[in-house]
Amino acid sequence: MERTRERRRRRGIRALAAATGVLVAAATAIVAVAPAQAAACQAVRYTIVSSWNGGYQANISITAGSEALNGWTMQFDLPQGVAISSSWNATLSQSGSTVSARDVGWNGSIAAGASREVFGAVLSGSSATVPTTFRVNGEVCGGGTTTPSPGPTTPSPGPTTPSPGPTTPSPGPTTPVPTPTSTATPPPSAPTPGTSLPPAGARTSMAYDLIVRADDKGYTPKSGECSKAVHAEYWTYGPDGKVYPTWHPTRDSSGCYFGHEHGDDPRNAAVFTRSGVGWPAFGVTSEALMESTSSGSHRHEDHVGHKVVAVSNLAVVQGDNGNFTAPGGTTIATCDVLLKFHQGTHSPDAFTNNVHELILNQDCRRSNGQTFEVRYTALIPSGRPGGFGGTDCPGPIGQGFTNVGPAVPADSPSDTTSLGRLITGPACAQAIRDRVLRYDPISGGQVPLDSYQLHEFWFANASVSGAGVSFSMSPLFYVLNPGRYYDPSKPNNLGRQVELCSDTRIGGGLCQQVRSQGGNIPWDDPRSPFTGTFREYRVGSLSLTTSGPTTIYTDAYGRNPSTSPFAGSIKQFFSGSTGSSMYIRGASKDWAAQGVHLPN
Repeated sequence: MERTRERRRRRGIRALAAATGVLVAAATAIVAVAPAQAAACQAVRYTIVSSWNGGYQANISITAGSEALNGWTMQFDLPQGVAISSSWNATLSQSGSTVSARDVGWNGSIAAGASREVFGAVLSGSSATVPTTFRVNGEVCGGGTTTPSPGPTTPSPGPTTPSPGPTTPSPGPTTPVPTPTSTATPPPSAPTPGTSLPPAGARTSMAYDLIVRADDKGYTPKSGECSKAVHAEYWTYGPDGKVYPTWHPTRDSSGCYFGHEHGDDPRNAAVFTRSGVGWPAFGVTSEALMESTSSGSHRHEDHVGHKVVAVSNLAVVQGDNGNFTAPGGTTIATCDVLLKFHQGTHSPDAFTNNVHELILNQDCRRSNGQTFEVRYTALIPSGRPGGFGGTDCPGPIGQGFTNVGPAVPADSPSDTTSLGRLITGPACAQAIRDRVLRYDPISGGQVPLDSYQLHEFWFANASVSGAGVSFSMSPLFYVLNPGRYYDPSKPNNLGRQVELCSDTRIGGGLCQQVRSQGGNIPWDDPRSPFTGTFREYRVGSLSLTTSGPTTIYTDAYGRNPSTSPFAGSIKQFFSGSTGSSMYIRGASKDWAAQGVHLPN
C-alpha cells in the first residue's frame, strides 16, 4: 500500500537528521505534554476541505464554552470503510472505527468562547457520511460539518485560509490598476488588506510596483483568476511608510482565486497584534538595498514565493537538538512565532541566488519567568552564492557543490557554516528510475527511492553582533513537493518533476497521482501535486544576549549594526536573553488549497 505524503515527509526529515549527525528519534516517539484539563466545550466543527475519488481532507476546529480549554483530547467514530491516512498538529491513533486525538502542546489552549482549528487529516474512503458526535476531554460536545462550495478541487489537498474580509468584486482580469503616484506622507495605519487600493499619493515600493505592472516577478493571473486590481488591494505600509504587498488568502471574498498561496494568515499568530509586528511587508529588504547600493547589487524576489508561518504557544523542550520529534522532557520556554520567508520552488532563481528575505517576529517566555523578544528582518544567506549542494537523493546529503553561474546580487554574502540550499538534480531522477535502495528510519529497512525524494532542504545561518546585541539563528526550510529540479540539459537548467512522472519507473505517490489523471499534466496545472505547498519551517537553534530592550539598525543583510539609522538601514529590536542556545520549532503542513498551482 502506498505510503502517505505525511509518512514520506517524516522519512525525509529523519534521513536529513541522520545525515547531519543528529540523533534520530524512534518512529513512535511523541512530544510529552501535560495532561488535558477538563473544561467546557461548545462545539466541534468537522470541515471537509476537499474531496476526490477515494478520499478527502478534513480540518477539525473546537469552540470552547464558558471556560477556557487548557489542553484537549478528542474521540469520535468514523463511518465504516473510512480510515485516517495522515494527520498533522495532533497526536492521533485509530482503533477500529474510533479515532483518538490530543493536542501537541502549542495548540492546546483555547480561550473561553473562542474557536481554533486544532488539527487536520487526510482520510481514505467516502465523505458522504461523516462523524457527528465528538467527545472533548471526556464530555460530549456538539458537532457540525461543512463542505466546500461546488467547483474544481485540487488533487493534493491542504488546509485553507480565511478571507480577511469583504472586498470589491473582481472587475475582470483586464481591468487596469490605478497606480498611486507622488510622495505624500501616508496615514499611520493601513486598512485591512483586501478592502481597497492604496490612497492616491501613497508612495509605493518596487515590490508593489511589480505586482501591478506586467512583470514575471509580479502577479500574472490566468483566465478566470482574480484580476490584478483585486490582487493590488492586498497591501500594507512598511516601516519606511511605503506601500508593500502582503499576505492574502488563496480565494478573495468575491469568489475568485489567486492561483498561489502565502501560507498562514498572520492574524493567527498571537504576536501579530504586538508592537512592531502586524502585516508583513513583502520585499522591504529589497527596498533597503535599492536605497543604499548600485543597481548591480539589487535583489527583487518574485511575489508568489513569500511564505508565512504563524504559531502560538510553541513549546521549547530542554535537550531538543533538532530531531524529527521534540524529546519528552521539561519545557524551558513557550514562544509565539510569526515568520515570513521567501522560498519559491518553481523557478531557477535558487540555483544561483542564495540570499532570501526573512522576517521573524518572536516573543518567548522562559520557565524562570524571564522573556525575550526578536523583531528581525534581513536578506539571509542560505549556503554559498552561485550554486547549491546535493540532497539525500542519491546522497550522501550535502555532498559536493554544483556551480551554476553568478548570483544576484553579485556581491551576495556567503554562508559557509550551514549546509545551504540542497536541490535535486538528474542523478536523483536516475537513481529513482534504477530503484536505488536507501535506509528508511521508519521501517528500519531498505526501501527504493521514489518521487517523494525530489525534495529540497534549505539551511541557513543569520547573526547580529554589536551595538549591544549578540544574536544568532540557524533555521531550516524544507519542501516535500517542489515544482522544479536542476537539469543542465533544459532551458535555464529548469527541469519539472511532473514531467518525470511520464516514466513509469519513477514511483511514489506524487507521480502515481499524476499518472492516475492520465499523465502529461502541464507544470502549472492545478492538478499537479508538485506545487511547493508541503513545507516544514523551523526557527532552529537560536541564541540571544542583550543588556536590555535594544533598538538597533543594520543593513539589508543584517550586518553593520548601529544604534543610529543610516542610508538603507533596517530597524531591528531585541530584548532579553535566551540564557543559552535553544532549539525552536515551527510548523509542518500542506498549504495546498483549491486553485493553487505553479508558480507558487
